[in-house]
Amino acid sequence: MGKIKRILLTLCIPLVALTSCATYYQKEGVFQNGYSDYRVGENRFVVSFHANEFTPQEKVMEYVLKRASDLTVKNGWSYFSIIEQKDLYYPSVRIMIECYHQAPAARPSIYAPDFLALHRN
Repeated sequence: MGKIKRILLTLCIPLVALTSCATYYQKEGVFQNGYSDYRVGENRFVVSFHANEFTPQEKVMEYVLKRASDLTVKNGWSYFSIIEQKDLYYPSVRIMIECYHQAPAARPSIYAPDFLALHRN
């Protein structure tokens, strides 16, 4: 095997290993982990994120909250609260959110624009 081929092989194997382990922030698809969501009321959504076993639970929560923030802003609201959470199986999670124009006094909430600014990537 030539020297260039050995170098390329040495560089490619770790790259392939790294990319195969990560779950990215993306819409869930066929044979693809990611987020999914659906509307259950005027200002309520169910948001899920399915990941592989190599994805830390903290990252799964970050991704599901990022999608919840996206939905909140895209639908004209500023705040959301988690009103229900289910850990489906490690490391996937599903939350139901309720969206608001103002921060609700009765429950903790997340200001979606700030969350998106902090978690761009």
